[in-house]
Amino acid sequence: MYIKLYSLVIILATLYTSYFIVIKHLLKTFTLKEILVNAYIISAFIVLILFKNEVFTSIKKFNLNYIFLLLLALIMVLCNSFEIIAVNSNINIGIIESLATSIYLPIVALISFYFYKTKLSVLNLFGIILIAIGSCFVMRI
Repeated sequence: MYIKLYSLVIILATLYTSYFIVIKHLLKTFTLKEILVNAYIISAFIVLILFKNEVFTSIKKFNLNYIFLLLLALIMVLCNSFEIIAVNSNINIGIIESLATSIYLPIVALISFYFYKTKLSVLNLFGIILIAIGSCFVMRI
């Protein structure tokens, strides 16, 4: 379990860092809208090439749950838009990300616990409290 956990953490941390570096570079040449449009068009082609079979199987499953796929697409565009705005701002991205994490982490943990029946130990709660305290130091409150 720990190998999978740490592998996912390392991969995500590497991808987040790469995202920041690439966006900083792109913002020298492109606008926010140009980055989003081109990135999503290129992403669509990549997804269609890599997962072409899933396109056809998912079309067969078309029902009201597609509303959630539309919602997910909207959330993805909004998240990427605001991430690019944050990277382009004069505010240190580490402060923005730290504060965002300290806000959404407890919310996601509690939603997972109440609605999806995931386990939440005393140590997990202690970690969430430490993150909240840490965010106060980051924000110098």
